[in-house]
Formats: sequence, structure tokens, C-alpha cells
Amino acid sequence: MSPQTETSLRFTGGYPPLPVVVFAFGLAALMWFLYRRELKFVSSRFAQVPAILRSLAVFILVLALAGPILRHVTTLRQLGRVVVAVDSSASMQLTDEAAGAAPVTAKTRFLRAEDLLLKGTTPLLKKLAETQDVELVALRGMNTQRLWWNRQGGKDTSGDMPATFELPANSPITNLDQTLRAALGPAAAGTALVVLTDGQHNSSGSPEEFSTALKASGTPIFTIGFGAEVPPADLALLSVAAPESVFSKENFQGRLTVNDSMPAGIPANVRIESQGKVLWKKDFTTDGKGEKGFDFIFPVTELPPPAPGQRDKTLRSVNILISANGDRAALEKTRSNNARELSIHLLEKKRKVLILDGRPRWESRYIHNHFDRDDRWQATIIFDDMAENAVNGSLQKNFPKTRDDLPSYDLIILGEVAPNRLKPESLDWIVEFVEKRGGGLIMIDGQRGKLHEWSQGKTAPLIPVRFVSSSIKHQASSIELTTDGQRFDALRLSDSPSANTALWPTLSKVNWHANVEALPGAITLAKAQQPAIVFRQVGAGAVLYLGTDELWRWRFQVADLYHQRLWMQLGAWIAAPPFQIDQKKLSVGTDRLRYSPGEASEIRVRVRNDNGEIITNAQPRAYLLHDGAEVATLQLEADPTHIGVYRALTPPLKAGTYEIAVAESPSAPRSEARLSLHVSDTGNPEWATLTMNRTLLETMATNSGGRFLREEQAATDLPGLLQSIDRKQVITQETILWSSWWWFGAAILLLTAEWLMRKRLKLV
Repeated sequence: MSPQTETSLRFTGGYPPLPVVVFAFGLAALMWFLYRRELKFVSSRFAQVPAILRSLAVFILVLALAGPILRHVTTLRQLGRVVVAVDSSASMQLTDEAAGAAPVTAKTRFLRAEDLLLKGTTPLLKKLAETQDVELVALRGMNTQRLWWNRQGGKDTSGDMPATFELPANSPITNLDQTLRAALGPAAAGTALVVLTDGQHNSSGSPEEFSTALKASGTPIFTIGFGAEVPPADLALLSVAAPESVFSKENFQGRLTVNDSMPAGIPANVRIESQGKVLWKKDFTTDGKGEKGFDFIFPVTELPPPAPGQRDKTLRSVNILISANGDRAALEKTRSNNARELSIHLLEKKRKVLILDGRPRWESRYIHNHFDRDDRWQATIIFDDMAENAVNGSLQKNFPKTRDDLPSYDLIILGEVAPNRLKPESLDWIVEFVEKRGGGLIMIDGQRGKLHEWSQGKTAPLIPVRFVSSSIKHQASSIELTTDGQRFDALRLSDSPSANTALWPTLSKVNWHANVEALPGAITLAKAQQPAIVFRQVGAGAVLYLGTDELWRWRFQVADLYHQRLWMQLGAWIAAPPFQIDQKKLSVGTDRLRYSPGEASEIRVRVRNDNGEIITNAQPRAYLLHDGAEVATLQLEADPTHIGVYRALTPPLKAGTYEIAVAESPSAPRSEARLSLHVSDTGNPEWATLTMNRTLLETMATNSGGRFLREEQAATDLPGLLQSIDRKQVITQETILWSSWWWFGAAILLLTAEWLMRKRLKLV
């Protein structure tokens, strides 16, 4: 934009210009009046000239005494950047109704957004492009698609403004975190984000945390809400909370959440079926009061047998259905949100964790409770009873009896236990468990310094730190993630990476921490002045060292919110990876047991030799089969955390059942054992909620310093709100007139001319 300059007159004393000019003009008029008396006997036609010259000189001199200053204010304006993001998910294909009335409009939300931006005499997008740099993007699931841009007053543009979006609103999910981050790019001052959506965020990430982070960079979000706020008549299955796996002799239980916005008094039911067999059913009557939950439970033995020809006999699937009955059931808005498929894996054994500690510390007891309450884990805890003779103590009595018993565990959590409280062979087994068997070990230091003794002798290779002479620091300290620690999902206590990094220092401080240094090859993940969490690979296994036993203080006012999440994530990360197929020489597993369409599965493979030792230089291959046909050949790569474990990601999976076959090397035959994956059709989450999520949209706008607008407000209010993001540079220059040579030169010139005229008129 071209610079704009404004010039104004002001006076040094702060006097308003108008009174000063009026006063000067009055004195000049008085001078002219007095001068006339002297000229009344002069008959020359130039007789009035000296009076005029004298009056002008008085006018200028009076202004000079007031200290006139001429101010030039030049404004250099750089256009703001506006990113307009349009939600193209399936929920934007809905039409909206008024309560108890016919549809307000036959147009879908997506078409109304198109009309707002691209239609009319002066489309909103064109109006914005006249005063801003504008980019138009579409939010499509987890990705963004650029549709048009116009920058620098049209010098940088993708072409003429489109008349339509030229794409359908059919994305199966809405993500208002990852997609908006990608659309915005690096946040910078002078940028604004305009989001046209119904706010139905149903994917990973936290839009609230994302919008809060934008406020620091001065990037507001203006959310434009589409959709009715009064729900239409509908029954929807919102969510299913149920374990991925269950033991074959137990009950399968969970909780269903249903949204009921139907008229009151309509009979309905929710049920769970498998191969036409009803496993559980609950009748209810609609009341139109919104969300309601149903707890379900049924014996696993009631599940029908696997389908003929299915090699993996541990996989089952069930269908969850809700329906309204009777003539009034036709009032339901849509039935596409009434069903969901759920896969269930039957297990014969749980993952096992062995907790050893010299005394029942708060940290140890809370950790045991966390693992004990988790259906996926079986926790064993042994405290040292400090018997005078260690042979008779509880540690040696309850420790696994044989060398082959210890590898049945996936994880050992070691507290303040002196090595001499265990048998020498038990120490050998622990080292072998980590180095050769690929097990996981987490060490929790304590104020008594018992772990220091493990850094000597045969157990020294397990310790990833060096203990400084003054080993304990009694000082309240916050724990902060290092740059390396920010990369590990196991330390993620928030869905947003930036919010997670900011969260750690705000958690309760620990009152002491060990004074240690990380050894070469070890990675410091968190610090409390000194390293507080240190990771290192040891042979085929992994070791994690914690320099304090006071993380339990994080439970203050939030209970298990952070402490339990951290420990369950650490356990899953450091423990030997789980394998659904665990044979003598070949183990195959996946990162999860339940997948939705479009997700990828992480396949894990481990190969052992005839002695049960892990092969660290294997070259396994995995083959993905769908309906008996090979759809992908996967070359596995070494796991950076667990030596001897190999991983690969499948392509995005469609709904259906897959099999994974593995070969120990490129030339080896495929294994007979097959691992099955069932990708369940979880229903379209876009149809779960049919109203606008105004709460989320207002929160995003408020957190970022922007505004929430309904669709009918956008055309009139948005252009004015966006003017605030323009970047302006103001340059002020002042000319001091009262000390200017030209100013006084004019007065002298006028007085000189007056004297010459007086002389000619013979007045001197």
C-alpha cells in the first residue's frame, strides 16, 4: 500500500490552533484599524497597502510567539495476512432445522459457507482481498487443501477468485488442531485465522491448546459458526468405552454413551450383537434430555466361535446398535449414527510387571495401584522386610525362583533395594533379563542411596548415570523436559507438544533429587537442575532412571490425571514390546489391537535363536494380506528403543479383516502363524452430533484474542474486525516554524515593504 501523509499545525504551549489564529487575526485587525486613522488624508490608491502589510506582519509575529510547529505524520501500512479455512467434513453436508419447524433452508452448511464467501454482489472473500492478503484453504480430515490466494494487492495470486469450492464436503473426520496448524504455518504478528465450521472436532489434538498458544504471537482466530444450536430429533451412538482385549474366561464390560434428542415417550433400545446373536440388550424410553449412559456386561464365553477359515482364533467382532420403535421412529433425523462395530481380542495372559522396593514408599505404592487397576497388566510388588538374614527376607523368598521364571515378566521396576539383599544369581538373571531377553527396567532412586551400590560390580552396565559424591539435593525443584525429552510420546501429558512442554514445570515440585550425571550414550529426558529422567539402551533391553521418588506429588488437586498417565505410558514404552503371537523363535505383535478405517498399524517383530537369545541383525519381512490377497510387503527396520525388535507401518487400512504373515529373512518362507487385524467400521463420527459446537468455537476465539460470529454476522462484522491485524509503521516529522528563518524573513520583508510604501506616500 502507498504511504499516507497527514499534515497538521500545532503550537508549543499546547494551545489549540483555532483560538491562536483568532487572537492573531484580532490583533492584526486592530492594527489595520489604527493604521487607517493615519491614512485618512492620503489620496493615493495605494494608501491601504502599508496598513495591510503591517497587519500581516503582526499576524505572523503573534503566531510566532505561540510557537507554531508543522507536524507531518506518514503511515506506512503493510497488509495483514488472513487465512480463511473452510471445514469440508461430512457434517457440513447437514441442513439445519428450527425447533419444531420445517427446514430453515434447503441448503447445506457447506453451501451456505460457499455463498457467504463466494456469492453475492460483493462476496466476502473479495471484500477481504481488497484490504488484506488472503489465502483460502479447505480442511479435509487430517489434511489441508489450498484453494486460492491473493497477496500484495493482486501481484501474487493463484488466479481469479473461484465461483465455487469445487470439492465435496465428505471428509470422515474433523480435525481443528493439526489442519489449522498446517494451514497457518509459522505464527507471526499481523496474521489472523478465519475458520468456517460447525465445530465438531472429533480427532486427535486440542484446538483449545492450539488457540491459547496463538495468543502469545498475536494471531487471533475468528470462528464463524454454522449449524443450529437446538438439536433435531435424533438418536445417536456417541461413544463406546470398552477394553481392546479381554481374557477368555472373564466378562466383557464397558459403557455406551447415547445422545437422545427425540420427543419424549418413544420406545427404543440399545443392544450388542455378534453374527446375529444378541449378547446384551437394554430397553429405554426417549426423553429428549441429551446424553445418557448404559453400562453393559456379558460373558466372553457367549461370543460366537470365529468364522470358518480364520487362523487367529482370538479375534471377535460385535455390532452395537440403537433404534427407536413404533410409528414415531420416523421422526429421527438420520440413522447413519445408530451403529458401530467393535473388535475384541481374547487373551490368555496379561503383561506382567515386577516391582521391587526396599520399603513401601508413596511412589511405589501408587505405581502398584496404577498397574494393578489396569486390565492389561498383572502387577507383583515385593518389599524388603529388612530381615537380619537376607536369605530369610521377603525379597529372596518371593523373587522368581528359576532363571526361566523372570523372563515371563515384561518390566521390572526397581526401587531402593541394595544388591546384597538379593541372591547373586538373581542379579545375574536381572542383567540377562535386560541385556539378552529384551526386558525393560525402570530404576527409582531414593534418599537412602541404595541404587548407588548397583553401579558397581556385575550390575554396573544397567546404570545409565554417574553418582556425584554429594548425591542428594534437598531443594524444591520443578521438573522440565529437555529437547530430547520433548520428542518421546511416553512423556506426553497433553495432546499438544507445545502445551506439554509448558505443562511439566507447572506440576508440583519435588523436594529432593539425586545429584547425578548422565553417562555417555545415555539420553537425559528431563531435568530438575540435575538429570531427573535418563534413558539408555542396554543390550536388547531398555533402562530408565528416575532421580526422584516424589512424582506422586503431581497428584495434588488432580489425583491420577498426570501421575497415572505418565507411569502407564512409561511402562508401555520401557517394557518388552507386547506380542500377540509369542513363539519360541518368532514373535509378532502390533502397537494396538483396535483400528478405525484410515489408520495405519505398527507391526513389531522379534526373532530369537535356538537358545532363546534375541537376534540383533535379523532381516525379517512382513506381508499384509486382505481376503487372502497380498496388499503390501513391508521391510521392517530396527526399533531405536528395543534392540532386536523390528517395526514397520502398514498403509492406511480400510474396514475389514487383515492377516499378517512374517518371514525371518527375505529368503525364508512365511510363518504358518498369522496375526489378524480387524479394522472396525466405527460409524461416521461426523453424524454423532448434529448441532454446532458453540462452546468450542467460542473458546478457540477467546483463547486467541479473536471473536466468535454466527454465519449471519460474518459478512457485516468480519471485515472491520480484521482491520486490527494490519501492520503499520508511523513516521512523524516536525518543522519548527517559530524559529524558522523563512518565518521571520517573511515578517521582516513585510515590514520593509511597509516602510518603503510609507516613504513613497510621504508618511515618514
